[in-house]
Amino acid sequence: MASIKQQDNGKWRYRIRYKDNGKFREVSKSGFRTKRDAQSAANDIESKINTGISVKNENLIVSEYLEMWVKLKEKHVKKSTLAKIKRAITLHISPKFSFYKLSEIKRVDCIAWVNEMCDHLAVDSAKSYCATFTNALEDAVNDFKLIDINPMKGIKYPRSDKRKNDIHFFEKTDLQKLIEVSAKYTGTKPFVNYQYYVLTMLLARTGLRLGEALCLKWSDLDHNKLTIDKTLYRENNKDYITEPKTQSSYRTILIDKKTLSLLKSFRIRKNEYSLKSQSYAMNKEFIFNDSNGNFLKQCNYRTYFTKICKVSGLNHLSPHALRHSHAVHLLESGSNIKFVSERLGHSTINMTANVYLHISRKMETDSIDRYENFL
Repeated sequence: MASIKQQDNGKWRYRIRYKDNGKFREVSKSGFRTKRDAQSAANDIESKINTGISVKNENLIVSEYLEMWVKLKEKHVKKSTLAKIKRAITLHISPKFSFYKLSEIKRVDCIAWVNEMCDHLAVDSAKSYCATFTNALEDAVNDFKLIDINPMKGIKYPRSDKRKNDIHFFEKTDLQKLIEVSAKYTGTKPFVNYQYYVLTMLLARTGLRLGEALCLKWSDLDHNKLTIDKTLYRENNKDYITEPKTQSSYRTILIDKKTLSLLKSFRIRKNEYSLKSQSYAMNKEFIFNDSNGNFLKQCNYRTYFTKICKVSGLNHLSPHALRHSHAVHLLESGSNIKFVSERLGHSTINMTANVYLHISRKMETDSIDRYENFL
């Protein structure tokens, strides 16, 4: 029960004694104009104590709060989401706010931090990292009643630098060259590189995310249809299968005849190689696997992809550029944007249109030209 008393200067203060881990602690605050104000503030503190959160004289620092917040999040989010939260905290939030008192974070500090982030990161990347801190502070306001307002809420971001946010993709002729080089490249491990070639073709002609492709099962392939209902996630040097990125990422897409034929040939060659090689353990369930029967490592494929780009004489892009390339080429060929959006697993058509804005504008111009020619 809180003790409310009036001080000599006419102001009011509260004092609360409570037990924390077997030890008695005390929290107090003075300077309230009325007894009612002091009682109201004391009630909030007692509510926090009852939820199991240590108020420690309201000197709770950000690092302590985030540690508690992450533990609570572990029960409610996917492993991949939790990894992103921890990454944002470790790389961006803690270096700035770790030793701030939670109750003393000023909006001006948050604005300065956001602007600083946007100086060396693309605005969209900065937004994703800042969102973690915004959500954590919002929970501190609404769920735990630790602070009265969220200083991160509603902060305006600098205008996006289009050069930073331009998508990277291969033009049609460059992609054809890349695929040709990939098909011929054997290196010192011919079958390993052949498998990477099949993976490259699949990514380029379906727009799958790399994590989605690496955990595909043969059972996901039904005639010319491919079902995507999982993705590969890596933590602490271990691979896990988890849910797709978003609800819209659950999808079934059509595969073109050339890609389907390649997958069938690859399955036969994979079986033959497993019979000939004593050092190769084939995983019959999954389409792709390494010599130990485990998932292919994304880092190894990225190394291969860098090599192929170099041998092809092309700019070094990440494997994700194959996804962008597939979308761009579909749109350029006249595919409906709704079809492209669903094929990629985007949440909305607007998202697809915004990402591939320059292509969308080209489609508008082509549509007007066709309309004029029609009339």
